[in-house]
Amino acid sequence: MFVDVVPKPVNAPSTWRSSTKATGFANDATQTDRITFEDHGGMSVRHAEKEIQTDDTRQRSLKLLQKYNHESLMAFLSRTESIMSAELMKNIKSTAFDGYSVRWDDSVDTVSCLHTLSHAQREEDLSCIQIAWNKTGTMIGVAYGHKDHDSWCTHKGHFCAWSLTVRSLTPETASFAVETTTCLTSIAFHPESPNIVAGGTFQGEVLVWNMNERDDPLVMTSRVNEWSHQDPVVRVNWSPGQRIQQYDLVSTGTDGRILLWSPHSHDLKLNKPKCGAHLSTVNIPQQALSTFENKKSFTLDTPIGVTCITGFKEDPASFVVGTEPGFVFKCSLAAAPGFNEAGNAGAKKGDKDVKLTFVNAIQAAFTPIPHVGVVTGLSTSPFMRDLVLSCGNDGVIRMLHKIKTKGIIATWQPSTTCSPLTSIAFSPHKATVFAVGSADGMLYFYNLAQNKHLPVLSLPATSKSATNTKHVSPVTDLSFNPANPGIVAVADSDGYLRIFKVISSLYECDGREEAILNRVLFYRGSGKIEDAE
Repeated sequence: MFVDVVPKPVNAPSTWRSSTKATGFANDATQTDRITFEDHGGMSVRHAEKEIQTDDTRQRSLKLLQKYNHESLMAFLSRTESIMSAELMKNIKSTAFDGYSVRWDDSVDTVSCLHTLSHAQREEDLSCIQIAWNKTGTMIGVAYGHKDHDSWCTHKGHFCAWSLTVRSLTPETASFAVETTTCLTSIAFHPESPNIVAGGTFQGEVLVWNMNERDDPLVMTSRVNEWSHQDPVVRVNWSPGQRIQQYDLVSTGTDGRILLWSPHSHDLKLNKPKCGAHLSTVNIPQQALSTFENKKSFTLDTPIGVTCITGFKEDPASFVVGTEPGFVFKCSLAAAPGFNEAGNAGAKKGDKDVKLTFVNAIQAAFTPIPHVGVVTGLSTSPFMRDLVLSCGNDGVIRMLHKIKTKGIIATWQPSTTCSPLTSIAFSPHKATVFAVGSADGMLYFYNLAQNKHLPVLSLPATSKSATNTKHVSPVTDLSFNPANPGIVAVADSDGYLRIFKVISSLYECDGREEAILNRVLFYRGSGKIEDAE
């Protein structure tokens, strides 16, 4: 059996207490030296206050002179009035200061190349297809692609832009660059937003980029469907919309279509065009076909390829279009109905088997005599309404008018070798000045106030090949800077973009330019302008 047992306690004496008593410990304290500090204050010895104000500018009332010698005053006026009146009449009739304008900058007598730009990271053998300045004239954009394609496009296109105001400008590296799936054929900066750019591709797409979005700049792209372009887009232009500060996009292509897009619309954007029209051979005016011996080739309903387009500020719905057969047409989208979901205006949403149709855009032909070959460039005058310049592969420049003339106002042929002309542009700073680029690498400047027949400046705008001195790169496009007079950009087929500073006589005005242009415009005759004075 188990029982409770209480064990006796066992004591274990400490060994360390005895050791500490043997060695001994002492308690001590330490501290730092006493810290001393002093306070000081300071202030200025003297101060002064002063007040100033402008003089009293209250107008004082004028009082007529009460006391004067009437006879002496009349004698003075009778002696001086005839002399003063005669001098005033001389000043009114004098032409001593006609054409005088104040020159704030030094006169420029020579042409200089400021920059030569080319994006090194692009694919080889890409050409500069089109160039454009932004609204402020501080950035230049380039569309890179191939000019000629034998079949489908298998190249990568590029949109590159250089900011010319930065100090660290690198000619071989663009400030902004983006790649496209196919060749980029056209670009256009937004008229109000310098960071917004529209472009067109060889595949028929219409694109919109926002250069402020570096990670994903592509903000809109059109769909390839029955409403869009079926062939390469040739030009994209911004056109004023129905509301203030709203702009639509106008695109043209070699399929003969002119499409109006509304990027600002939440419903449409670039999913499908707002409306559209087309150019067809059956719609060519008979008067324009009178010079053709083989008119049967124009009886079939085949599209007319558009090569260039320009618009009018006063009439945003009207356009001037250049074509592959050489015609220059007046076109309009005013009568073009809007596309609904079914595709046709007037068709209901539930309708099926609705065939997509486009209205005829051609209103009239500028002249019954077309260019011999493709129309390569068009430009409207920023100073005179409805005045148009055209150029083509025939090497001829034509001055046309939208309304007031039925024929050609004037013609020029800048190259003695009849080299094809590739682009043309009116100067935005001087009414009588325009420039044209040539396939022989030359850039010709005309100033009708100085010479009405010949170019006043012939500029070799492209460089020769280092391996083949006979090869000269053609000029593909040119553009005047909209904000900086005297600055002209020129692009070539080798992929180089050059910025020139031209002579001051091409942009300095004396006030007589529009009068000279009027004399040229209202002259009727053989197309020559020597009698336009």
